[in-house]
Amino acid sequence: MKKDAAKKSTRKRLLDAARVEIVNGNGDLEVANVAKRAGVSDGLTYYHFGNKAGLINAIVNAFYHDLDDKVAGVPFDGDTWKEREKARVHAMVSLFYDDPVAMIAATRLRTDPAFTQEELERNDRLEQLGARNIAEAQRKGEIDAAYNPLMLASMLLSGVMSGVRIALTTTPPLSVDKAQQSVWGFVERAAGLKDIDL
Repeated sequence: MKKDAAKKSTRKRLLDAARVEIVNGNGDLEVANVAKRAGVSDGLTYYHFGNKAGLINAIVNAFYHDLDDKVAGVPFDGDTWKEREKARVHAMVSLFYDDPVAMIAATRLRTDPAFTQEELERNDRLEQLGARNIAEAQRKGEIDAAYNPLMLASMLLSGVMSGVRIALTTTPPLSVDKAQQSVWGFVERAAGLKDIDL
């Protein structure tokens, strides 16, 4: 038991150190620097993660687990799809603002050829979740049934991610409140919930 606890503790220290290094390196890191920051040998880092790609993938996976726990897999309160999804969008934007690794994981790291298959699987799972959610809203008459649920889910997911990226990287970055308002405004219109004022 003590051995298992020690292994978990070492792995956590390495991941925490890697998060700092990957933010400082804007999506890149050196295993030696991670080991030094964590106070362990390079060899122990390779023991836990195999190689540099394995370490980076562990960071990306940790982010997506966090996304599931706080956003994708959460049954938000609300009587309507609109109310629940507005809360979900606000939570997603907040996650990206609160976690400096989030935008790196969802943009630069997701395009790394080493992670292409996992990224496709993650994206497909999120789109399928969104499509089921939209289809249920269509059955209740809350979203126009003419929309293809999977297509709409895919477009909304892409649009939200792009909106958050711009909000965070523009100079100066938008405030979290403004970003939440802008991203939700896009979702509301794209899902046909609000007419555009001309």
